[in-house]
Amino acid sequence: MKLKKLITYFNLSLIVLSLFSFSFLLSEINFVSSAEVGGANLDIDSLYPREPLQIGSQNTPSFSINPTTGGPASSLATKVATGEPSKNLFSSYLGLEAGGIPDTLVSSFQWAAIAYVAGRLIGGFLGFSKENTNAFATSLAAGAGVYKGLATYGFKSGTFGAEYLQPYAPAIGLGFAVIVFVAMYKETKTETVTFSCLPWQAPTGSDLCEVCNDDNLPCSEYRCKSLGQNCDIVNKGTPDEQCVNVNRNDVSQPIITPDENKLTLGHAYRNVRTSPPGPGFEIINTESSDGCLKPFTPLQFGILTNEPSQCRIDFKSTLDYEKMATYFGGSNLFSYNHTEKFILPNTDAFENSSLVLENGKDLTFFIRCIDAAGNENTAEYAVNLCIDPSPDTTAPQIVATSIRNNGCIAEAQDIANVEFYTNEPSTCKWDFENKDYDQMNNDMSCSNALYQLNAQQLYTCRASLDGIAIDGTDYYIRCKDQPGKDDNDRNENRESFKFNLRGSNALSIRTVKPNETIFGGVSPAPIELYAETAFGCNEGQAVCYFSTTGEEEDFIRFFDTNNEDGISTQRQNLISGNHKYFLRCIDEGGNVASASIAFNVNIDTNPPVIARIYEQENFLKIVTLRNSICSYSLNSCDFTVDEGTQMPIAGTKTHITEWNKERTYYIKCRDEFQNEGPDCSAIVKPSTNFLKSI
Repeated sequence: MKLKKLITYFNLSLIVLSLFSFSFLLSEINFVSSAEVGGANLDIDSLYPREPLQIGSQNTPSFSINPTTGGPASSLATKVATGEPSKNLFSSYLGLEAGGIPDTLVSSFQWAAIAYVAGRLIGGFLGFSKENTNAFATSLAAGAGVYKGLATYGFKSGTFGAEYLQPYAPAIGLGFAVIVFVAMYKETKTETVTFSCLPWQAPTGSDLCEVCNDDNLPCSEYRCKSLGQNCDIVNKGTPDEQCVNVNRNDVSQPIITPDENKLTLGHAYRNVRTSPPGPGFEIINTESSDGCLKPFTPLQFGILTNEPSQCRIDFKSTLDYEKMATYFGGSNLFSYNHTEKFILPNTDAFENSSLVLENGKDLTFFIRCIDAAGNENTAEYAVNLCIDPSPDTTAPQIVATSIRNNGCIAEAQDIANVEFYTNEPSTCKWDFENKDYDQMNNDMSCSNALYQLNAQQLYTCRASLDGIAIDGTDYYIRCKDQPGKDDNDRNENRESFKFNLRGSNALSIRTVKPNETIFGGVSPAPIELYAETAFGCNEGQAVCYFSTTGEEEDFIRFFDTNNEDGISTQRQNLISGNHKYFLRCIDEGGNVASASIAFNVNIDTNPPVIARIYEQENFLKIVTLRNSICSYSLNSCDFTVDEGTQMPIAGTKTHITEWNKERTYYIKCRDEFQNEGPDCSAIVKPSTNFLKSI
């Protein structure tokens, strides 16, 4: 910092010196009114006669130089008032006499003004602060003004001003400039700042709301609302919480576009229209010559909205959003991405339904979305597709089951009601052996009407499977499509769907914790609930829940549960006192095990207490009531446990050090809860045991 200051002063000195040197040179041009040149006497009356001169006459003045020194002319003349007009710009304009007081003042002011302006420009260029720029400009103005005043005024010959001031005018002006600058230069400044302690308010507007939805950080309600007055959370309590603009003055409806990333392979969007009238798009099968979609094959597609929105879909045209049948993709969450997946029936399935296919194959369904401010699409977004009317030649498929294949059922049961989901209307049978469809002995109950499709757009067949053994039982299922048609027109499975179920033993809760007094050093204390399950369907793997009341609606799922080792844990932050919890665990087959635990939480925020101090085998021993770390100082209690000399054995109740009667031990201890007092836990001065000396 000092070096930087010295460099600054040096640069300023060079600038000031250069400015005054330039000013001095200018002052010597055409300003000599009276002088002594080389020690010769100049006859002023001869040089500037009072009477008009007549060139070439006898009255032409003449002068002579008395060469007392014979040296060259002096570089600086001593000015005297001559009575002739000043050659200074403003002085000559005002008709002032050269060398007089008015001329001196005007000239000084003129030069000071020019120097001040130059100083402001130079200070700004050098990056000075506002205060130091003003100091630099003022110092230049002061120096230039003093210099010009001394150089202009007509001092009488032989006076102090003529002998000592005017010859040294540049140096005097420079000195003034330096003094003024040093006096005004500041490295620091003082400003008064007033703070008002007012409640914090989120910024107005809502342009930044969706910044909170960054995938890298969770978006809490506090973080969301801090981004703007109109920001709020939607989808509260779900993994898909979003921060959106809920400004009621927002009148813009969501903009819908197709999502290319969600479309099933082998399909494409065509004729996309994003604005009324008639917004929407077509879905075509790129592997078909006419673009029609194959029936009974899964179709997935998606839409994007320009803001978090809730969307609905319907096969019928409606007047507004609320009258539409179902949520798009089965989700009522506000989101940017919306995905729908279903299986289209064949054209025959529409014959007895309220839906009409245009041209016997064209189907249209409608989409609307609504944002968090209540703005909904006034125009329906139409999705058009064509269903292949060709005869069905493929057998039905069992896509899913209500109980996992190779799953199990609860103890003491040998019958299970299982649902099988097919991709098209079918009739299904089951048997313990792998047989043809017609030879199977057990029929299923199937729902084949179009309105009976489930949420996954699948058809349901139900069976009551019996004879389930502990080690598992195999079942074989086959289906035949197009119920109601001649057998020759129907397609049946040539291979059976193999399904296995097994029984189980009872689920047991083997271990629960805590079941004793828990000590803590901070309130509330972190306590871990622990449950270990065994047996059941999957060797103890189960989902566990806890409750403080035991009421059915109060049970909460453990945070860490359903593990293969059967261990479930949940942290609780509890205050001092008695606590009781009810536990319930359920495995895959529906086996339920229950238990309860009671324990006490004892929170002690005091530093550890030393219960005993004694000498044994030439060692000083102390015993604390809790596991602790102890250390000592030989000087005073002004130290921390970490700063002292540690006493073995840390983390236990017994601590030892050398027995030395020449020392005084200032001892401090800290327990496992980090409780440590400001004072010593004990001050020990070893001495001779007088009982041993008797």
